[in-house]
Amino acid sequence: MPRLSLKPDSSFFRKIVVGAVGARAVCEDLARFGHHCVELERGATDSKLWKDVKRKRVRIPDLVCLRCGQRVECRAKTKTELAMSHSEQAERTWDFGMVPQDWIAFPVCEPVREAQRMVGRLDGSNSYWHERTWVEWQVSGYINYVSVESFRSRLHARSHIKGVTEASENFIGWDATFSSRKGPVLQVDITERKVKIGLEGGSRPHTWTIPEHCDILVSPGDTVQKTQLIAASVPPVFPERLACPDSLAEGHLAHLLGSRERTQRFTGIKLARLLGNDDYESAAQELSADPEEDVYVRLEAVSYLVSRCGTEATLGFLPYLDSGDPQTQLEAVIALGDAGTQDAVSLLAAILSSSDRPLFIKSAAAWSLRQIGTDESTAELTSAFASVDDALRYEALENLVGFGREACAGLLRGLFHEDERVVAGCAEALRQQDTLPQDVIDMVLQHVQAGEPSKWIVWLVGHLPRDQVQSAIAHLQQNSPELHYAITLIWSFLDSWIAKHWELSPSARFPSTQ
Repeated sequence: MPRLSLKPDSSFFRKIVVGAVGARAVCEDLARFGHHCVELERGATDSKLWKDVKRKRVRIPDLVCLRCGQRVECRAKTKTELAMSHSEQAERTWDFGMVPQDWIAFPVCEPVREAQRMVGRLDGSNSYWHERTWVEWQVSGYINYVSVESFRSRLHARSHIKGVTEASENFIGWDATFSSRKGPVLQVDITERKVKIGLEGGSRPHTWTIPEHCDILVSPGDTVQKTQLIAASVPPVFPERLACPDSLAEGHLAHLLGSRERTQRFTGIKLARLLGNDDYESAAQELSADPEEDVYVRLEAVSYLVSRCGTEATLGFLPYLDSGDPQTQLEAVIALGDAGTQDAVSLLAAILSSSDRPLFIKSAAAWSLRQIGTDESTAELTSAFASVDDALRYEALENLVGFGREACAGLLRGLFHEDERVVAGCAEALRQQDTLPQDVIDMVLQHVQAGEPSKWIVWLVGHLPRDQVQSAIAHLQQNSPELHYAITLIWSFLDSWIAKHWELSPSARFPSTQ
């Protein structure tokens, strides 16, 4: 059994979410300094994970700045600490694949509100358990950055082995003191190793005692933020060094592509693709054709060749899609989505509709179509609602909801599809959107007011924001009392207490496969 599978699904998902929330916060934070950060590690800002088959890759920094090429690894935490997972295995050390100038960010993610709902039933020999958890996250205070070079210059101060639910990995940490408040630095006593910080608003100050081997990082008159480092055994990247130079150094891409470090080569070819630079076809050809190159780098090179050089998606990706290694297949589908061309969409659609591909590959194809985000990819996902596989329908639904407003036009067309399964899926995808544009709501209402709308349009209207449809529905009371009754009945249900606990057939029965 892979060590990764020892983590319970709920615990693992929570950690993935913390990482994604933290990475998004780092992107926003560095934007204040002029950076334009995007994912370098695929999925760094997303919670989607195929746990059973996901390749536990070499460590690749999560983010890269498109303007200057700075790489940033995000180590999101739920408490203040300079700590990282580590393994003695060569490819799982804390700094494997990183270079001295890479930064490591430490956002602190806190659950500010949490709710759970659980129900369990026992019916003869069949049991049923359903657990739902809602968490509202926020990134608390200051985000600290430390370079890889700084960490390598000082031996970590402590280590221990995580529990079995954390896959029994090692945990290493460096000594540090963080401020628990926002306020002015009132006093720094080097001899006594003390730092006194006031509280914004004038409340009683607090004094921290600093360990001997930690450098004090603040001075009297400074204003510190909550979670900001005030002392550490390793120097952080100070704000003046965080500013983006707003340009790539001359020859930077060529330097990356010629590096002996594979994560640097990966960064170089990915940056070339994202920046729309067409000058590296030869380098990409060499990377993709090298059997000794890491498959992750080769696939990124294929993405470059397909998206920038006109290579056919089938020609470039089929050898990887037909690999005997499920992890390579999965990575190939995700890289295919990165290519994003029309023939990439067609190949992903073929995977999605294939009867020979396993569900995890189809799931990855659905996710990749969402990342491409075109009308064509929306249409392919809505077509998946006609599948006989409920699991695939759910994958299509989740990704269409994730599309957001860009999917609305295709979903509106789907409301008039000849297959009722497609109509139902499109109605539900529209219902789950956080916000619908007013013009979309108006178009749905027009079909209701025109008379004899489909049952799924009536059902959808009953779930639209009440304040945006109420006046239109009120007019139905005279002209179409049956429609008015149907919609107000849905409203009555949604307003009742039972709607908050409602489940379809919650007894201990196995779900139908139809």
